[in-house]
Amino acid sequence: MRIILFFLAILFFCQTSIAQITINMEHKDDGSIELYATNPEKVPYTILIDVTEHTNLLPIGSSGLVVARPGRSKVSTLKRRTEGQSTNLRYTYSYIGGDYFAKSKGKPIYLIPLPEGTIATGIRMTHIQNRLQPEEENTDYVGISFRFDLPTQILAPRKGVVTAVSMEQYDEQQNLDFDSSENYIELFHEDGSLTKIMVLRAGSQKVKVGQVVFPGDILADSAGEEYNSGLHVRLVNMKPVKDGTNKLKYLHEPMTFISEEGESDFPEMQKVAVIYPEEIVTAEMSKKELKAYKANEPD
Repeated sequence: MRIILFFLAILFFCQTSIAQITINMEHKDDGSIELYATNPEKVPYTILIDVTEHTNLLPIGSSGLVVARPGRSKVSTLKRRTEGQSTNLRYTYSYIGGDYFAKSKGKPIYLIPLPEGTIATGIRMTHIQNRLQPEEENTDYVGISFRFDLPTQILAPRKGVVTAVSMEQYDEQQNLDFDSSENYIELFHEDGSLTKIMVLRAGSQKVKVGQVVFPGDILADSAGEEYNSGLHVRLVNMKPVKDGTNKLKYLHEPMTFISEEGESDFPEMQKVAVIYPEEIVTAEMSKKELKAYKANEPD
């Protein structure tokens, strides 16, 4: 912790890529105070501002939530309440990747991130707490796993911006159920959420941070031979939310996937055939992106 000017800053390092989001304030001639965030990342971050002390200022808002866009941006203006009186402000803040306020135009449908025609088995992952033999089962949704028979490429399940690439882990262990240091690639979506794609072959990444990928683009090579479950890929979608203790966290909600068998969020284990319907591939493309996609289609 450190005091900078009139405020106290506490940095929150999120469970995905680590960022250094900073906030500074400027006193204006009219007595108001403007807050500016500096975000060195390629995607937005949600910031929770907790005002600990203020003098002669109107509040930021009931939620205290703002969003820092890439670069430097103004995130809030606090107006002076009474003319001719001084103003003062102290606050703490925490942050997490993603955009709390962004919304989806419709329910997003994901592609299974394997080549078209692959036969895969989808199964929801179980919470790590359940492996510790608790008295009660933790039924919180933590993501989905797709198992398959042969090494293959792992593809983008949805349009997004690559926010993190962690592909340095060469695991020599065998018979694993879970590995906290497994390789992953993370994508940010226009609805403000992030999708983490895990269990990838070390050093096989085909994308870089900041790159925009579209459904079906190659991300990396598959892995998982050292796991008891064999070759598989795991995915979890994460949306920033504010919990009841006034903290930021990620909400994990079931993702709906398309396959030859139809749409499903895989409440039960199911074997399916991977398909790539054009309407799903192009669903989140802009007009410019769709035009380029159509121009590259084979005759």
